Amino acid sequence: MGASSALFFDIIINVAILLVFFRFLMQLAGVNAYNPVVLSTTKATQIVDIFGRILPTVGGGRVNLAALVLVILLYFLKVFGVKYLNAQPTGDALYFIASTVLSMLQALISILKYLLFGYIICSWIVMFSQSRSPYIEAIQELAEPMLAPFRKIMPNMGMIDLSPILAFFTLYIAEMMLKSIG
Repeated sequence: MGASSALFFDIIINVAILLVFFRFLMQLAGVNAYNPVVLSTTKATQIVDIFGRILPTVGGGRVNLAALVLVILLYFLKVFGVKYLNAQPTGDALYFIASTVLSMLQALISILKYLLFGYIICSWIVMFSQSRSPYIEAIQELAEPMLAPFRKIMPNMGMIDLSPILAFFTLYIAEMMLKSIG
């Protein structure tokens, strides 16, 4: 098995992880279920519905345990598959689990930073064009639960919203803390 097969496997598994993770986030954030972006994501991740028969949805229908467990399983499969295809040893089981969880948390922070960046860009697009698309609405609804706690502590400055900056700074600090652990 070569590096090209490992790269191909990595791309396919990353797309699967991203889709299932976005399905989890969309349900957690309470994004409009009739948004075309949500409908296409739900259709692309129907495997979550199969797992949903085994694992319940908790938290008032917001926390989809099936999607969360599937993301974790896919991430373990990704790390193990890439190591196997590159002929690298996985090491001790405890080390393998800890390093996978650590890299999963780092990937989560990266996705949330990209989501914040997308939110900032989308807010400018809405402000200048006065139009909204389903993609912009989905990004804004996904970012809103992350920004709400920061809006409570930030003073109201009218049209200027500094909560994304504070959220980005918080994510940066969390990322630095995770890098110091690993």
